[in-house]
Amino acid sequence: MTRTVTLLSLLLILPFFAHAGGIKGEVKGSDGEPLIGAVISVEPANKQTVVGMDGTYRINDLPEGDYTINVKYIGYKDLKREVHIGASGWHTADLVLDVDAIQLDEAVVYGTKERKTAESARATERVSSKVMTVVSAQDIELSPDLNVANVVQRISGVSLERNNSGDGQFAIVRGMDKRYNYTLVNGVKIPSPDNKNRYVPLDLFPSDLLDRLEVTKALTPDMEGDAVGGVINMEMKDAPESYSGQLNLSVGNNSLFGGGNPFMTWNHGGNMNTPPSWRGINNAIPSDFNTNHLLNQYKNFVPDIVAGLSIGNRFMNDKLGVMLAGSYQQTARGSESTWFNGGMHSDGNTTLDNMEDRDYYQLQKRMGLHAKLDYRINNNHSIQWYNAFVNLRNDQVRDVTRTRTWGSYDPINGNAGEMSYVTRYRSTIQQIFNSTLKGQHQLKDWMKADWSTVYSKASNNVPDNTKFTRSGSMTNWVEEPERIAARSSLTRRWDYNDDQDIALYANFIFTPEISFIYDTEFKVGGLLRNKNRTNDFEEYRFNAGNRALVKGEDWNDITDVDWIIENPNGVNFSPNKYNSHENIRAAYAQFKFDFNNKLEVTGGVRMEHTDIGYFLPQPTYELEDNELDKMSQTYVDFLPSIHFKYKITPKSNLRSSYFKSVIRPGFSEFVPVQDGDTEDDWTEMGNPFIERTIGHNLDLRYEIFPKGMDKFMIGAFYKQLINPIEYSLNRPAGHIMPDNFGTAENMGIEIDVVKYFNKFGVSANYTYTHSKIVSEKAYYEREDPDDDNSDIVIRSTDEVRPLQGQAAHIANLSLLYKNPEAGLDVQLATVYTGDRIHSLSVFYGNDMWQRGFIQMDLSVEKRISPKTLIYLKAYNLLDNAYEVEIRQPVNDAQAHFPKQGDPGDNVLVRQDFYRRQFLVGLKYNF
Repeated sequence: MTRTVTLLSLLLILPFFAHAGGIKGEVKGSDGEPLIGAVISVEPANKQTVVGMDGTYRINDLPEGDYTINVKYIGYKDLKREVHIGASGWHTADLVLDVDAIQLDEAVVYGTKERKTAESARATERVSSKVMTVVSAQDIELSPDLNVANVVQRISGVSLERNNSGDGQFAIVRGMDKRYNYTLVNGVKIPSPDNKNRYVPLDLFPSDLLDRLEVTKALTPDMEGDAVGGVINMEMKDAPESYSGQLNLSVGNNSLFGGGNPFMTWNHGGNMNTPPSWRGINNAIPSDFNTNHLLNQYKNFVPDIVAGLSIGNRFMNDKLGVMLAGSYQQTARGSESTWFNGGMHSDGNTTLDNMEDRDYYQLQKRMGLHAKLDYRINNNHSIQWYNAFVNLRNDQVRDVTRTRTWGSYDPINGNAGEMSYVTRYRSTIQQIFNSTLKGQHQLKDWMKADWSTVYSKASNNVPDNTKFTRSGSMTNWVEEPERIAARSSLTRRWDYNDDQDIALYANFIFTPEISFIYDTEFKVGGLLRNKNRTNDFEEYRFNAGNRALVKGEDWNDITDVDWIIENPNGVNFSPNKYNSHENIRAAYAQFKFDFNNKLEVTGGVRMEHTDIGYFLPQPTYELEDNELDKMSQTYVDFLPSIHFKYKITPKSNLRSSYFKSVIRPGFSEFVPVQDGDTEDDWTEMGNPFIERTIGHNLDLRYEIFPKGMDKFMIGAFYKQLINPIEYSLNRPAGHIMPDNFGTAENMGIEIDVVKYFNKFGVSANYTYTHSKIVSEKAYYEREDPDDDNSDIVIRSTDEVRPLQGQAAHIANLSLLYKNPEAGLDVQLATVYTGDRIHSLSVFYGNDMWQRGFIQMDLSVEKRISPKTLIYLKAYNLLDNAYEVEIRQPVNDAQAHFPKQGDPGDNVLVRQDFYRRQFLVGLKYNF
């Protein structure tokens, strides 16, 4: 693989050293804009090229003589220039085209900003009043990424939290965990289908439905105030100015499956969608449950399939615009994993109590539908109606072999007195529907207004989540037959939650003329949102009787067992059943002054009133006695912000800003919910006493856009968090729970560079983040430190550590090649995420750290006709392991455990391999 990467790099840079003799130079318009893509031809040599991404051109292999250069670009007058190439071999000709102004008589021309191009994205970054980064649809199409989560990782300061198949899922912006960011669709906040939290899984959204992706890192008063890291806005496809469409189809494969590791699945169509209790059966019997569908199925090949179609046009003299788009993705994902569960010795060293070999097999089916209508009533009034539906179904088998690594465990000779086998069959169906009606009105020359009415619903459904547990042992590397012996050997669980939003936005913009100010804008507005969430839960437990059933003698598969229901009434007292609400009332006032077209100041204040609470219809007696069966809180936050932008030159800015923000806890975080079905197999519990987090944020950034698509940005940020929310692991109690941890600081620098050399480019960014939080941790100590026979007691001390999920170093490097003449685009993209805390422990020095991780992906597109291109996408080329460690030394005995290093190395607690994936496809534009 190293040789492959080296060859690809050489292919990208080799043309720099080829050719000698010809014409070169820059091409601009009379308005100073580089004319990227302008067509240049040279006669009589009959050669042609196009202007590169940096605004330059080169025509090679021209002998000494006289030539005529012809330049064409839409919107500009054609240019003809006579040149002479002398004996030196090269002639430099910088070309300037005049704007082609056409006078139209008595005609009404409607126009929209072109938002999907890379040029538009760069212009938005330059003129914006806020600190933001934009990725265009053009760049998204050329990237290796299929969903929004993987796209966003290419942005400076952004890293990903990945799911157990290695796919990106949640964004961590500037070291701020996913809770400190929020997600918009077309500028409107959407609810989350997540069963615990308010943040939106970004892997739900196919990337080919976007016109652009915007990440704003400094909030203005007209934005909702619950972000510290940033805001991710997905601008969906808009109606084009004329009829156009695109068809996309590709197939691929995951190298993890096949051969000795076939893809494992089951008949998930046989899942029970509703448990007996939800159907009014209060005393279930075994015949109410079917197990015939829980038979393992194995497939040697499961294709990855990606298909997309979009069609748009304008009608009624361009007044009515229509855009329809759909996307379907089927991807087989999984991992080969090793996990260790442990504790802590009284001497402070880590114990390893269990080892798990985990194999994940999951088939993801992602669908997105998008429809947008816009009607231009006249020059002053327009309305838009946007509808979107996204659905992600994830059918997963998790097959675990657990070995107890103490007592009779002998890793050298292959003896284990206690083993268990756990197979979990789980389908997760997440979906979001959003419908937004929006109006824009120019009421006066100096006054305009816009409004939006929004209905959104998100849901998460996990029907018939089945866990089948067996026991066993091993002697001399030979595993004994599996036995069904333990209580609750079979559990079947149902989880369902939905989150419904009804919201109204209104904004009024005033642009009065003030003599001593170049440009003035005042903006006021507000928000009303009612959010209601329901959470339902049921679980039935089964056993196989009083004696152990031996595989091969008493049973061969799960259907051979006569299962006995332990709890025929289901779960009688469950905090996992709850209703909660969050009602937001917000108002803001904002001003923007542009002094002499140099200094721009934007500021104001936002007020947010929050009414948040929950109700438990089936509380436990303990919760009822402590009056925790319901809760309601109201509070008001005033959130000021101020932003300065100094235009050093027309192409360079200096920015600084301050904003205050509020982060509310997730729904399950303040509801006393107990959840034992997490990926980490720790029980999670909510904390009804948790408080909101307040953030104070400072930003400073210098940016320059030299020419073409080039840019250079360097910035610094500082964030202070009051009452930050993080999870801590309480091993003695056996659960993790959220809590407030005093005051924390987070600061860092960002560098973002894009540089093109005609057809070749480099895109790179680097973020250094330093955070500090002080939290109380426990440790063991002798009651009398000078007496080795005294009792061991638990004491506490303060520990200084980074914020959970924050990596000190994040970097992206992409090598680019864009050749419009050959119809070839190549991108080799590498992402590095440094060490960061994966999970917190209540014990001092016992946190779990994710080791630094590098991922390399490749995308190649080749145009084979004016309307058709083929492409290749390859993921995870380096096949690096995702690893988690505890920074305590491996002892001599642990060094013999599988996957562990030498004595003194850090203790490994998790290692995942995801293998490589490949896609080949075709796009047809019509």
